[in-house]
Amino acid sequence: MEPVRLGLIGGGLISAKHIEGSKNITNGSLVSLCDVNPACQSLAEELKIPFFTDHRRMIDEADLEGVIDGTPNQFHAEIGIYCAGKGIHVLTEKPITATLEEGKRMVEAVEESGISMLVGHHRRYYPPIRRAREIVQSGELGQLVGVSMLWALMKPDVYFEVAWRSQKGGGPILINIIHEMDNLRFICGDVAEISANARRLVRSGEVEDTVSIRFELVDGALGTALVTDTAPSPWSYELTSGENSDYFKTDQDCYHFLGTKGSLSFPTMEVWSHPHDREKGWWEPLMRSAEQVGYSAPFTAQLEHFCKVIRGDDKPVITAADGLMTLATTLAVLESAETGRAVAPQELLEKA
Repeated sequence: MEPVRLGLIGGGLISAKHIEGSKNITNGSLVSLCDVNPACQSLAEELKIPFFTDHRRMIDEADLEGVIDGTPNQFHAEIGIYCAGKGIHVLTEKPITATLEEGKRMVEAVEESGISMLVGHHRRYYPPIRRAREIVQSGELGQLVGVSMLWALMKPDVYFEVAWRSQKGGGPILINIIHEMDNLRFICGDVAEISANARRLVRSGEVEDTVSIRFELVDGALGTALVTDTAPSPWSYELTSGENSDYFKTDQDCYHFLGTKGSLSFPTMEVWSHPHDREKGWWEPLMRSAEQVGYSAPFTAQLEHFCKVIRGDDKPVITAADGLMTLATTLAVLESAETGRAVAPQELLEKA
């Protein structure tokens, strides 16, 4: 069977990840590139594929089966809805859209058209994340009662030389916490309610640098997440997971999942529990087990999966509706931080 014909919209930093991933799969092929900046034509020439400056023209003329949307958030809805109208499957970068209102329109268009849309929460394809989900959802830990998440690192001053990163919407809630909320939902299930506090403790500008989150899962488990981008520490997904070699790798954990039969640390994948043949209680010894989980490049795995979905050989790991709920969960953090009230992501979505 011929490889799936893919078109890429956007020639920026995230698109470089998709281009690299396309070189490492056999079931799909990148056959066209689109960007409004004519300077990106040199990239298309390097890849030896046609170049377009209008995404509609590329979708209409390039005989595509799937489109990868690597554009800024505010363009996702327009592109996704246009692809749906043309019967073209879509892998759109996260977040699914800039607003919940746009996201609801996109989900409706996708469902009416019958196409498949994946949202680019690529960490769902990282083997340790998938294994953590298996352990939690299998019942190996017993009833899940608590989750603790920590994301603490220091962004360098050069990071903020890009103007929008110091402006409203450029802080860790919308840029970084969306990853944490998607990991939480993928591993543990949906979030029923969120309370959050956000502060600008160190930096000037309009954005928060430290956020405290309290949440309740739909199944009743409670959890906390502490997020700061102004403290050097070894405790963040980026520094612990080893997913991205650009970051210094530590041997620490950033998540803990607490159950009635045992508790899991991520990403060391250590499970602490009482021996099966012993009494259980705080005075009894605990045993520790750990497993080595293999590595695979998540952007490559995501693109390979997208092609399988297009061919009908797999079901989406994250649908448009699923990606929209991750956006709603993240925006619930923002609304709670701004209003001081507890916010239910589902209610926020219904009101949009």
